Amino acid sequence: MRRFVTILLLIILFASCSNKLVETIPIISYGGIPQGESDSLFPLVQESGIDICIVWYKDTKAANADLDKASLFGLKLIPAVSGFGDNTELIVNSLKDNTALYGYFVKDEPEMSDLDSLGRLVDSVWKYDPVHPSYINLYPNWAWGIDDYEDKIAVFAKKVDVKFYSFDQYPITMGKDSLISIRPTWYKNLEQIARLAKINERPFYAFALTTSHHLTAPSPEAYYPVPTLGHIRLQVFSNLLYGAQGIEYFTFKGLYDSRTHAKEPIFDIVKQVNSEIKGYSRVFLGCEVLDTWHIGKDIPETMHQYYGSPDKCIKHFETNGQDALVSLIQNKETKYLAVQNKDCVQSETINIEFKKTVKRIFPRGERKFSGGEVALEPGNVAIFKLN
Repeated sequence: MRRFVTILLLIILFASCSNKLVETIPIISYGGIPQGESDSLFPLVQESGIDICIVWYKDTKAANADLDKASLFGLKLIPAVSGFGDNTELIVNSLKDNTALYGYFVKDEPEMSDLDSLGRLVDSVWKYDPVHPSYINLYPNWAWGIDDYEDKIAVFAKKVDVKFYSFDQYPITMGKDSLISIRPTWYKNLEQIARLAKINERPFYAFALTTSHHLTAPSPEAYYPVPTLGHIRLQVFSNLLYGAQGIEYFTFKGLYDSRTHAKEPIFDIVKQVNSEIKGYSRVFLGCEVLDTWHIGKDIPETMHQYYGSPDKCIKHFETNGQDALVSLIQNKETKYLAVQNKDCVQSETINIEFKKTVKRIFPRGERKFSGGEVALEPGNVAIFKLN
């Protein structure tokens, strides 16, 4: 029953989308498309492999104009229209029939005091348009209270009936010594949101950071470096191994020069990873994560430490002392094992042998595999089809 409900929710979420979005994990850009610059930026969005853009608009006229442009490039939009809470019926009725509409932007990082009114607003949106979902993005656990975060997101789920959950946490930071570190709260946050999604039979979407910046109060002070391929892969594939059904980037602005609209180096990195996400969508879209494990010396607090073979068909498995994330995934009648290099800077090699020949899944195909060494670049994954 739970699997049926999950699939039904995904069908509702993607009902108004093109075939491309139905068959692949949706990839969203949060901001970075200024109103009035869509003519030059939508072609870049399409080239990057991003499917959906969250864009801010002063009124429905501007939003509808961009929705019409987006459809020409096979894109969807989540418009954030000024005055949405006060003019909900008018705005929804103006936008709901546009074929490029993915959903309605409602709120980013609400406070607990917002939840009652947000619940009423989301219910009214669904009453006026029972096809397109409301978008609300939640705080990370370090910003909403480590000790009572799960209680707060449970209250959110009870009061606000969104069709999918979204949260942001940017885990990769750089110290003054130029060394890269991972926020210790990140994997715990993924596990908390994944558990909430499973309990309430809702998909969840999660972020990767594309924009370098320095963050001070009210967060723990952090410098977010210019992302590398390993940085993006670590964030995206960890999200997917925990069951994320949508990937979000903050923000598209990091992918281009704001004056000339020329592509920045990060553009090609995001484009490459987006191609990999789409290629692996046959594994992840609509999947059920049976369990996840962490291997190595750096085991995040409260996480499952790997204690043996996650599936009976595995004969031998070791990571040579390196940190890894392991996920056992069920998608329809097929079971997959996914192993990720948790180091976003250094490559590693794993050794894995199966009791019988399986298939290793690649973004552009699959290949028979019985065992041996597997090299993993920073943040990258190896996925095996077990049956």
